[in-house]
Amino acid sequence: MTKSSKSVASHALSHILVATLPVLAVAWAGPAPAQTIEGSGSSKVMMFDRPPSVEELRGVVAPDPKIRTRSIEIIGGAAGAAAKRPRPIDEINYGTAPTPPAAQPAPQPAYQQEAQPVAQPVPQPTSQATHQSSSSRPVHKQRRQEARMEAPAAEPQAAAEPEAAPQAFGFRINFALNSAEIPAESASYIDAVGALMKEDPTLGLTVEGHTDASGNLPYNMLLSQRRAVSVGEYLVRVHQIDPKRITVDGKGPTAPLAANPYDGRNRRVEFKPTH
Repeated sequence: MTKSSKSVASHALSHILVATLPVLAVAWAGPAPAQTIEGSGSSKVMMFDRPPSVEELRGVVAPDPKIRTRSIEIIGGAAGAAAKRPRPIDEINYGTAPTPPAAQPAPQPAYQQEAQPVAQPVPQPTSQATHQSSSSRPVHKQRRQEARMEAPAAEPQAAAEPEAAPQAFGFRINFALNSAEIPAESASYIDAVGALMKEDPTLGLTVEGHTDASGNLPYNMLLSQRRAVSVGEYLVRVHQIDPKRITVDGKGPTAPLAANPYDGRNRRVEFKPTH
């Protein structure tokens, strides 16, 4: 291979690398997130950054019902047999049986005169402690059991409630400045909504238009209303959705998702189920 042919080959290879490196970088980085949960509390919204599927929208407005656990019920003879079972004896409610008369120690005769003191053997501490502990054991046991019964039962701690899932979804439709006309590249977003409403004839939606805080408040309120009406009319005209199933509302800048009310991410169209 001549020197000129080598330079041509290296030049072609460099062009190939320049063309393929951006593609490889995107592949290594992975797909961008298609949806994000924004807002908090009851104002949570599932925002889609690309046209969603019907299944994705259904997962927001009509999530799967919670799994119900099966309970066990005792009926008929099983319940009667359980009721007739003898209850265990409670040691607290039942005293010890009295000692039979034959086992009682005989009374000692009273002395008629004072006896001379006689040196008594010193009692052994171990035997006395053993006698006291053995004689007081039933009393202590009963007191401990009574204390356990009198102590109030600990209240069960309330389980933490799971965080509520968003019940609304939205798109950041790129309307032109001061315009309510739906851009052609945003029509596929609303087409997914139309397909969802066709699939579920009982579903009604409220279409909300939102703006940021830039500009005059009365004008922004009117502009957000016009954009919501434009989306509703598209669903009726293109997808033949009954107008009675659609409600439109202009929120203007009154319900921002971003902390900064002037943030452009607050400009959006939201859809909330009404059934």
